[in-house]
Amino acid sequence: TILILYTIGGRTYCSWVCPYHLLAELGEKLHNYLVKKKKIKEHTYNIYLHFVFWIGFLLSALFTKNLVFEDINPVGIISRSLIYGPSLALLWVFLLLLFEITYSKRFWCRYACPIGATWSITGKAAVVDIQFDLDKCAYCRDCQDVCLVPHELWFVEKGKATQKIHYTGSDCTRCGLCVDVCSGDALKFTIKGMDKIL
Repeated sequence: TILILYTIGGRTYCSWVCPYHLLAELGEKLHNYLVKKKKIKEHTYNIYLHFVFWIGFLLSALFTKNLVFEDINPVGIISRSLIYGPSLALLWVFLLLLFEITYSKRFWCRYACPIGATWSITGKAAVVDIQFDLDKCAYCRDCQDVCLVPHELWFVEKGKATQKIHYTGSDCTRCGLCVDVCSGDALKFTIKGMDKIL
């Protein structure tokens, strides 16, 4: 069932199911407010850092015979806390969220979570996608401002699009925020290949 879900929608779990996503989204709003007020500065990293963490967690599991990732995974910590009650591990989730609010928004989701990195690989085969129409774009880039993975919307930058129609890549979480904020309807959900059928 999970494999079918990700074959259809790629990283949809990240934006529609993940319990940490809600906290990170609220943290992002606070982070953006502090940046706007010039209280803090935004810090971003190369998106390929995601796979450095992915390899690191994999190697740590191989050498320690323990799923080190699960010890610090905020998703697992929150889920266990909801079932069995709060634990000291929630302090780690709080510190992570504080780091994202004051330093680098969505750090865990963008750069550290190996689950997201894994699903971004399967996302290459996802049939549900976000379609971009160059003729309707006003180049406001509001979509990138709300996007969890703004590098997936590279084609909205003026002069970057190489063709009239573009699609987001495998790292897209299909959250739909970019579709919601696009005033010109340049972005929309679509099913790959449907335009050729209809």
